[in-house]
Amino acid sequence: MSTGQQARSRGSTGDRTVGGLGEAGILRILNRRFAVLPAAGDWPEGTVGPGDDAAVVSAPDGRFVISTDAMAQDRDFRLDWPAVSCGASRGGGGDDVRGFAGGYSIGWKAAAQNLSDMNAMGADATGLLLALTMPHTTGVSWIDGLAAGIAGAVRRLGARRCRVVGGDLGSDDRITLAITATGDLGGRPAVRRAMTPTVSAADPVDLVLCGRAGWAAAGLAVLDTSREELLDRLRRGAPGVRRLAARAATAQLRPRPVLGAGRRAAEAGALAMMDVSDGVAKDAGRLALVNGRRVELDPDWVRSDAAVLDPLARALGQDARDWVTAGGEDYGLLAVLPARARIPHGFRRVGRLLPGDLPGVTGDGGGAGPGAGPVEWPQEGSGMAQDQGGWDHFARDG
Repeated sequence: MSTGQQARSRGSTGDRTVGGLGEAGILRILNRRFAVLPAAGDWPEGTVGPGDDAAVVSAPDGRFVISTDAMAQDRDFRLDWPAVSCGASRGGGGDDVRGFAGGYSIGWKAAAQNLSDMNAMGADATGLLLALTMPHTTGVSWIDGLAAGIAGAVRRLGARRCRVVGGDLGSDDRITLAITATGDLGGRPAVRRAMTPTVSAADPVDLVLCGRAGWAAAGLAVLDTSREELLDRLRRGAPGVRRLAARAATAQLRPRPVLGAGRRAAEAGALAMMDVSDGVAKDAGRLALVNGRRVELDPDWVRSDAAVLDPLARALGQDARDWVTAGGEDYGLLAVLPARARIPHGFRRVGRLLPGDLPGVTGDGGGAGPGAGPVEWPQEGSGMAQDQGGWDHFARDG
């Protein structure tokens, strides 16, 4: 049975479906959940929220920061991820990831990745527009969880000025969710991927990271392993590996970008920034490409971060260094600072962008993949995997 058939089967038995509610009923569920957001009841004079043909939102300093991200069933999330009992964390009971993999986590992740984009520009998120399509057999509890997850991410990640300003509903055979986010720079200049022309091309600059790397990739490996095989591998793994698996799965399903880090980095003199959605190596390579430089990642940083995930990687027959360098969807923040500048709180140095002739866009031999500059390891025999491709929506499967 296909994933879509399984979802329709579950949605039509033991649960009311959205087809029985109609659009007005669905909107009541969504609006009830979004009403709890801190900014939901604080609409400035002259602005218009949900309920009209279009929203009217304020632009305090005359500019908007705008970004859009979409999530599609079976490509960006799956409804049939297995239940995964990964360890005792609540009163001695098992942590069952099936509860995490429902509508709540999909809503959380969709909101988090948009909030991360605002953070990467040094902006505060102010609004979310949702476009949701789903089968009419989708369970009411699932859509309620989706809305709760969006609201939960906005609140718990600290986007205090953010509200849901409107959106669109539609019917389709599969679930898709696209969110457009707006943000406010508060009069500050945006920090872009391209460094300002005042930076000398001869000067090396430091590459720093806020947030975790590799955890979401580890979580995807956990979720993509069948229940029986996973439990067998975890039983034979090192002490504590079950708890590590639960933490990794949660990192994949409910990422936690560090909001406010973008503003801190900007205030510390960041020359460029971008969020890490497709892997540190690939996204650092993108920063290098746009600035005509090359990346040198610090193998000591890779080894240090990989060491924490290594027991889980060994249990699953994988290499934690690949997760750390090439794994996406942690939504950390990469920033470029002048060499030897003070590193802002919450960031750590992970490498450098070096001057020199760009030998071309490479996708192998240590490269960061198509569309990114080359990535180098400064020490021979560092043990780093050679293909640091990262995530690509249009890469061929298999």
